[in-house]
Amino acid sequence: MLFDIAFPQSLVFATHLFRRSNEYLASVLMHISDIDDVKNGLLLFQPLKHAFDHFQLSFLLDDTDILRLKLFDPTIRDIHLIDLKGPNGNKVLRAEQMKVLLNSTRKRCHFDTQTTYSDVDGSALTFTGLERPFDHCLFLQARLARDLAVEKHWIDAWYNVSPISVGYVS
Repeated sequence: MLFDIAFPQSLVFATHLFRRSNEYLASVLMHISDIDDVKNGLLLFQPLKHAFDHFQLSFLLDDTDILRLKLFDPTIRDIHLIDLKGPNGNKVLRAEQMKVLLNSTRKRCHFDTQTTYSDVDGSALTFTGLERPFDHCLFLQARLARDLAVEKHWIDAWYNVSPISVGYVS
């Protein structure tokens, strides 16, 4: 989880790092015997999952071995997480999910609904147990996000992500 917040279950989703649609390549390319291995996934708040799945953000290792959110897409920088829209123009959080979120923020879920993507840029992932996601799967997603960001001119071509010190220019 990015936030150390107990979101309602209907707002948190598991995302595959190495996508299920590529399962036939999982063993050969990534040495993953089970696509549903817990280490091939992250639990993310729905708007973060959407941006992750669309390569707008990644999680990169810093020099202290902490995974931090890296926002690649500057067009969502000032958007509130709860206001993110998908390619179809519809909000990522449906009306019933917004209702659940707003009701829970008054009770037990302490999430600031004014949080923007720039607010979470650089935030550390938190883990409740010892299990961490597959580094090589995170690196692949980060590399694909970086390549898309270069293609869309969101970042300069010299920006590099490497499997050793992800997020640092080599």
